[in-house]
Amino acid sequence: METRRPAAPTPGQVEWAAQIRDYAILTLDPDGVVTSWNAGAELVKGYAAEEILGRSFEVFYPESDRTDGLPGRLLEQARRDGRVEHIGWRVRRDGSQFWGDVVITAVTDSEGAFAGFIKVTRDLTEEHRLEQAREMFLAGVGHDFRSPLTSIEGYAGLLKAEIDDPMLADFAERIQSNALRLMKLVDLMLEHSRLRAGRVRVTPAPTRVDALLGAVVDELGTQLDGHVVTLHVAHEVVQADATAMSRVFTNLLTNAAKYSPAGSGIDLHVDVVAEGFVDIVVADRGRGIDPEDLATIFDEFERGRRAEDDGGFGLGLSVVRHLVEMHGGTVTLGPGRYGGTDVTVRLPAAAMEPTPV
Repeated sequence: METRRPAAPTPGQVEWAAQIRDYAILTLDPDGVVTSWNAGAELVKGYAAEEILGRSFEVFYPESDRTDGLPGRLLEQARRDGRVEHIGWRVRRDGSQFWGDVVITAVTDSEGAFAGFIKVTRDLTEEHRLEQAREMFLAGVGHDFRSPLTSIEGYAGLLKAEIDDPMLADFAERIQSNALRLMKLVDLMLEHSRLRAGRVRVTPAPTRVDALLGAVVDELGTQLDGHVVTLHVAHEVVQADATAMSRVFTNLLTNAAKYSPAGSGIDLHVDVVAEGFVDIVVADRGRGIDPEDLATIFDEFERGRRAEDDGGFGLGLSVVRHLVEMHGGTVTLGPGRYGGTDVTVRLPAAAMEPTPV
């Protein structure tokens, strides 16, 4: 299906945008050179129009992001998908940094040909400071919860090993399993908080998909509750941070096991798609996602209409989306090929030799 792009702004629209002061609004040519500049951009970024027009928008990014090629990747994704959003540190004229929420939209001319981009930036520095304070608070709370839970889990394990009475041993096992579940929820809450506060960094490198997924399945072991995982995996290589992607697929596989019938299979499929991307699909045989939830299931605290009272904050898929998008990828859910749900993680392909997982 053809993607329809917004038309390039008319001179009247550019003049109107120039008066907006709450957002930095600028236009870029196809190479990322600044072609218009509004009053909000001068306030947020510190450049007068005559200082920035005709210069590359890469000047707004920290040196580490420029070295990593982030500005170019954002333009490529905006041109490919029509739009891209990215939150991170940006640089003002005086060298100071601010926390910016950036949306870049590809635009077309009157004949439908690609004409460049509109870039809108919001300064979220104050909100970011609040998120960091919130993250520090939750880290403290998480530590206060995790210490006693670790003790409960450990002592319950000792009791289970020492008790001969089957009923009491079952009680001890229930205490241990519930303590472990609470520890996982605390860890998920803390990871989500760190992501929102921008305290998580990824370092993508060439990574073999079969080695990555095999390591995750081996690590999960008995946590999959008897579900057999089958890998339909070729020797594809993606550009990914192995640690971050391990968290992504650990989350997706435990979700698949949690919401599928006992002992049912879970399949991992890998497909090469056009334009240099690889799709990794987690296919289960569970109860599926209500079609009305597909647009919101990745939102924070959203568990969907078919969720049962089986624990969880509705944060797992939100964390997955954050981590995948930090790689320039996407994650989608849809009806499953085996009757459950297919979760598709699309990551950039890598041509270089991978580093060991």
